[in-house]
Amino acid sequence: MKSYLFIDESGDPFFFANRNKLLVGTEGFQPYLIIGLIQTDNRKALRKAVISFIENIKADKMYNSIPSVNNQKGWYVHARADHPEVRAKFFEMLRVLPGFKAHIVVAQKNLNIFNRKHNNNPSEFYFDVLHHLLKELLTDTTKDYNLYLSQRGNNSIHRFEEAVKKALNSEQKIKYTLEIVPSCEMPELSIIDYLMWAVQRKLLKGENRYFDALKDKYGSVINLYEEE
Repeated sequence: MKSYLFIDESGDPFFFANRNKLLVGTEGFQPYLIIGLIQTDNRKALRKAVISFIENIKADKMYNSIPSVNNQKGWYVHARADHPEVRAKFFEMLRVLPGFKAHIVVAQKNLNIFNRKHNNNPSEFYFDVLHHLLKELLTDTTKDYNLYLSQRGNNSIHRFEEAVKKALNSEQKIKYTLEIVPSCEMPELSIIDYLMWAVQRKLLKGENRYFDALKDKYGSVINLYEEE
């Protein structure tokens, strides 16, 4: 049996800008790094659902003139950039879409922990959070795990593999493959993007309705470093 994990992030792992300028407390500073995934055994059904949604929006005169949809460079479903009406429709689709569970780690950015635990290294911070996300999910020796990580500036296949190996139980022989992929080419990533957006909206805006509407889709939401 194959199990597919699609991994994405929201926020960023940075505490400093160019010339070591501290970002904490400045406008635009991201207070959280959120890394999440959806896990499914039926990748084809999820992919088909998202592609069908995109095609229907593009064919609908009510929505296809919206600038973000009518983009010459192409449009894919992305919560932060999507028009509110399109966003609402995608949330409605997710509410009834079966066959997946989301798992999310929320890491509140703490400068002391960043200095002490991650050696002032954004990449170490990022992949430590990723390790915590994966460590309870890669446990079934009867499955082949296929992990897809959204392509971002700090991501490398070497670091990705390090995080996965750290998450594995050394006594178990777990089979897996890893790939770093562009979000625009992987429709399944739109699903976890929206589920993370709902968590971020709850944290930053105090708006619970999106998260509450999809509550049954979350397998776990972990608050990391909360007590450190």
